[in-house]
Amino acid sequence: MPPLLEGKTVVVTGAGGFIGPFVVHALLMQQARVLALMGAPGQTTCPPLPEVVPVIGDITDAAVISDLVDGSDLVVHLAGQASVRESFAQSNEYARVHVCGTATVLEACRKRGVKRFVYVSSAQVYGRPQTELVREDNRLEARSPYGAAKIAAEKLVEAVAYGAGMRAAVLRAFSIYGPGLSSQSVLGTILRQVQSSDCVELQDLGPVRDYCYVEDLADAIILSCTASFEGSCTMNIGTGIGTSVGQLARLVVERFGLDLPIREVKQKSVAPDLDRLVADPSLARQVLGWDAKTPLRLGIKKTIHSSAA
Repeated sequence: MPPLLEGKTVVVTGAGGFIGPFVVHALLMQQARVLALMGAPGQTTCPPLPEVVPVIGDITDAAVISDLVDGSDLVVHLAGQASVRESFAQSNEYARVHVCGTATVLEACRKRGVKRFVYVSSAQVYGRPQTELVREDNRLEARSPYGAAKIAAEKLVEAVAYGAGMRAAVLRAFSIYGPGLSSQSVLGTILRQVQSSDCVELQDLGPVRDYCYVEDLADAIILSCTASFEGSCTMNIGTGIGTSVGQLARLVVERFGLDLPIREVKQKSVAPDLDRLVADPSLARQVLGWDAKTPLRLGIKKTIHSSAA
């Protein structure tokens, strides 16, 4: 089977963040030419791979973005902070980057005739699930400025795709983890405490989430670059398997061969959380032929190995 993107020029925004390097690597493996918007001036980013063309610029800078997408075949849009907690203190910045930034990229794509757009959204757009597994038609309900900004960005993608005749895949990523994840994430917090404390203390052990390995998300993005669908298509990217915070902590502790106590330390939350948020990934399976391949135990092992290297 020939490489899926041989001869294609692909722009990746947010290439210097957590997910970006995995997506860039996957694109290069498919023999794409990659133009990588690493981040804004002064922002800390991952070093670019030598095979890519790195660009530094703000996601809302229309001139930079227009030049970047000129002549490209498709855009993978990852740029933007992804912290629910942080978004409450920086709601203006989250709206600027996720909403205005997405609008800037879409407008450049429309003017330059880019025909395909892949947007990585978040399961944070969902309200309380009506079923055990969340489908794409579940009610949207922002529980944070981050979630609100993602909903707005999704709607912009849908509208511009419809008006410009562009194919757009919106991928609602569930709890993505892997090497390089934020130390403030749930798994990052657990890893930090296991390696430096004599116990693991977490705010709430009960919430059940769908933990999806970052390389599996990268695979879904690659497939979205060539999948056959009309207009815009919104798909969940998750495993369909729920794991509680307490179970996740126990898996990490066991992986280190330790027997640390895991304690719940109740604190006032900045926003009410959902007890359960687990994907129904059947639409991604149908449209993309995609399934998550990495079991949680293996993904944790790979994440730990990378952090220890």
